[in-house]
Amino acid sequence: MACSPETIEKIAALLKGTNLQDLLSPQHVVILKDSATVEQSLKTLASKRILSSPVVAVPDVDAQEKGLAGNHQILGFLDVRDVLSSFLAELDGCGDLPKMKMLQKMRLLEEQGSSFATTALKNLKVFGGDGDFLHTSEAAQTSVLDVIVNGLLNPGDRGWHKGKHIVTGTVHRVAIYDSQFRITNIISQTDIIKFISMNKDELGELASKTAAELGWASRPVVTVGPDVSAIEAMLLMNERQISALAIVDGVGKIIGNFSVSEMRTIMAEHFGALALPVGEFLALEHGTEFQGYSHIHEHEVVQSKGHKFITDRIARARPRTPGEEVGQNLILVTPQATMVDIVDKIVRHRIHRVYVIDDQERPVGVVTCTDVVRLIIGLVQPDALPASRPGSAKQPKQQPQVPQEEAEQQQHDQQQAETMQQ
Repeated sequence: MACSPETIEKIAALLKGTNLQDLLSPQHVVILKDSATVEQSLKTLASKRILSSPVVAVPDVDAQEKGLAGNHQILGFLDVRDVLSSFLAELDGCGDLPKMKMLQKMRLLEEQGSSFATTALKNLKVFGGDGDFLHTSEAAQTSVLDVIVNGLLNPGDRGWHKGKHIVTGTVHRVAIYDSQFRITNIISQTDIIKFISMNKDELGELASKTAAELGWASRPVVTVGPDVSAIEAMLLMNERQISALAIVDGVGKIIGNFSVSEMRTIMAEHFGALALPVGEFLALEHGTEFQGYSHIHEHEVVQSKGHKFITDRIARARPRTPGEEVGQNLILVTPQATMVDIVDKIVRHRIHRVYVIDDQERPVGVVTCTDVVRLIIGLVQPDALPASRPGSAKQPKQQPQVPQEEAEQQQHDQQQAETMQQ
């Protein structure tokens, strides 16, 4: 189904006619120093319930004594994904993790984790890619459309980037700084989604289009079983350059979501826990016991009438809440969910993704904040869509790439834009 030219024009007018400053509100911006350790930084992120923070360089002692300290230099953003990628880079050459027994794996992770936790941010192997920077004088003249296209989807095109934090892919946030290089505000993709939700009456027929019609219900979802170790799940996320995996049981039903945000709560003494099966790791993170080991997953047994009778009886006695096996409350939608319903769920539950499931609760798609932003821009300015999903600014050597996935994303965006404008 297509969007009318009137709707596209209306959405474009909304984005062009709204100034970035209209979206900004007073904030206390958390700043990390490049001399802070990984453990100190993760504790800060966890206590503030955030996934990233700007990092500034601390003037050295000699400069301070000579009165040359000046203002702290902004180096970029530290994102939890940077921490994950850096830790995985430290494990390179330590052996074949998937083939190790759990105890051997746990001891290795404890040893490497203790050392890694004391690493200063400035010495991380991956750092600073997921964010852009904009001076307050430019912010006053920047529209919402402009910050999405040039700040979030195509950072660097306007020359906002300087120094070490230059990136080539999509980013999730833009920091506003003043003439004293003080960061006064941060605008994120989540803020853009909130803006879209608040103005849903301006979306016309786009608001009522379903996940199936938008192509969100027929995209491969990267999944792992609950028995895969948490560290192997993280290796897969890093290899595929994604921020989350769906945890599925033996018949493909989604039972959890494992994302890089789990890394935020890892302290030096906890790195060994990454050797645990991801289902158990998530359950421990959410203060419960993993229920999966009591479940039968053999295909022949699961498909039997006897097993169906027992599971149906259990379901009748107590309805299952998606994610309860690992202590989560998953927010799921069907292919018939509308675009505005999905956006509202993202905003209301303060989440970054919503899984699309079939009638057997198997994931058939996932919608992220980036997907919603790309959908909107694909309508009003399709030539501004980047060719691929986000990448990292500074990758470790021999970082796995996924050109096929990037090509599929580019093709999907192009087909979607063409369909919506017909």
